[in-house]
Amino acid sequence: MVDPREPVCEVMSRGPISVDEKLTLRSLSCVLSGLDVGVALVHDAEGAAYVVSERDIVRALADGADPDEVWAADIGTNEVVVAETEATVLAVAETMANDGVRHLPVVEGEQIVGVVSVRDVLPVLATYARATLEAGPLR
Repeated sequence: MVDPREPVCEVMSRGPISVDEKLTLRSLSCVLSGLDVGVALVHDAEGAAYVVSERDIVRALADGADPDEVWAADIGTNEVVVAETEATVLAVAETMANDGVRHLPVVEGEQIVGVVSVRDVLPVLATYARATLEAGPLR
């Protein structure tokens, strides 16, 4: 069992999914679905990194975006919230809750080394909470 005080690198997915900036929303959706992931990193020609999540795709489509004409870079955000590899699972969960995000790129220095999602964090917190509650009354 991973303790919420352990580093997030214990539960993150290694090696983020990176896609081309000119991948259409339809193609990006197929990539995310095929890999069963909820976020991809998009790098543009100038080297800037964007994050595009499944939620971004849904919003764009709801706003009328043509899935065969709009590119990944068109809907990505470059104001990326990240987590350090040594941040605790609990700290990452708090960041996600405070910033309203479900995925965080995990960095070591300036390098993105993985991604952590709410699907990675929630089981750790739930297992820990259950074990704590079953151990007896809180004092």
